[in-house]
Amino acid sequence: MLSAVSILAASACCEIEDGTTDIDSWPTPMKKYDPKTYDLSGHPCMMHSADDIAFTKAHLGTQPWAGGYEKLISSGYCNTNHTASPVKLLARLDAGNWGDGGGRWDEAGLRDEFYPGIHNNYTNFFRDCAAAYQLGLKWQLAGDPEAAKAAIRILEDWAKVNQGLILGKQGRFKDDVIDPNEYLIMFQIHQAANAAELVRDYDNWGSSDGFKSVVNWMTTYFYPFCSKFLKMNVDNHWWMNWDLASMTAILSMGILSENQDMVNEAILHFKQGKGPGCIMGKGIIEVFDDPSGSGEQLAQGNEAGRDQGHNTLCAIILGTFCQMANNIGEDLFSFENGRAIAFAQYVAKYNLLKEGLTSGSSDASFKYPQSSMPFTTYDYNGGTMTVISDEGRGTERPGWDIWAGYCKAHNIQGKYVTEMAERYRPDGGGGHYGGNSGGFDQLGFSTLMHHRE
Repeated sequence: MLSAVSILAASACCEIEDGTTDIDSWPTPMKKYDPKTYDLSGHPCMMHSADDIAFTKAHLGTQPWAGGYEKLISSGYCNTNHTASPVKLLARLDAGNWGDGGGRWDEAGLRDEFYPGIHNNYTNFFRDCAAAYQLGLKWQLAGDPEAAKAAIRILEDWAKVNQGLILGKQGRFKDDVIDPNEYLIMFQIHQAANAAELVRDYDNWGSSDGFKSVVNWMTTYFYPFCSKFLKMNVDNHWWMNWDLASMTAILSMGILSENQDMVNEAILHFKQGKGPGCIMGKGIIEVFDDPSGSGEQLAQGNEAGRDQGHNTLCAIILGTFCQMANNIGEDLFSFENGRAIAFAQYVAKYNLLKEGLTSGSSDASFKYPQSSMPFTTYDYNGGTMTVISDEGRGTERPGWDIWAGYCKAHNIQGKYVTEMAERYRPDGGGGHYGGNSGGFDQLGFSTLMHHRE
């Protein structure tokens, strides 16, 4: 097996010297990448291609795919009786500012919209997106028409009722989100889009008015805010996971609607954007040779010094982004000598608990000590990160078999992403990791759909 060092050589134009760096002083990436024309007609071609689905179907009788399928049908959301709970306007707001219907609602001109719980009604959305995606998987893998019909009902119900995010009507909020946290709702858009992609072949739904209404709902009410966010997140305030939420949303909507401009917007932001979603810019602090002698490389990311809950989220969502791009012919896993893989390796190595442990309270709880992690001090969001953060270390998120599966299929060692995938295999999805957003911000079921041997 080839060592990942063969594809993970550091890119000289974006590396920095050891010590402290101020990201504002970094030069624009030296390379210029041009838009491409992608084949967006070979549906399904988002997270799962027809070949991916055929592979999984052929292996459902063997482990670990059988265990992955059991996770799917036992989640509580892969339920053909699931009923959608759409809301007119989506909100993901801090309860301290917005939970009681106080003065901010008057300031925004939204007193008539307030009702108890509206500030966090996006929980309806993440549950319904999880259900639609899981039912779509069941349709593709088991051929269950009731699963397809249930997924379609969920999506069409949201398209009929929802009018996007809650926006201010007056004052400083007029025609804009009333709180930046609403941009994080974009984590659910790629899930809804992937659900629609999975069931578009059921009873010719992809040519129906219902399908068109779903596409129009997403692109009308969510795309403009995703695009706006990527353009404005250039001042070192919002972190990498915020960019990734909008990037995955735009890419998924572009594939679903066969919109070349959207697809290029997302992919070019990954390659040469000015925000922390750019793998060649603010998204990566530095690339190192692994001090443990694996022969591979590790890339310190934008949130490494912040906390590991968000750092692991970045690794999983970046894998999702790369996988969607890969299925339309753009291999971002290997882009610029595997920079994305080096990032996932860094996150996996630091967060890998010792066998038998489900949480850790000290460095001794983890397979690889903090001393084995290279780190460069950096400035971001008004603070200086001087050490890799241990807050949230060991956060369990489903999705590591996306990285491990790619490495296996391409004869890359991928030591740490493979160890992480093995540690939690088979993984689940929404319904298996608690009821809060952290359990629903990623699709999951990566063992079922991406494990390769």
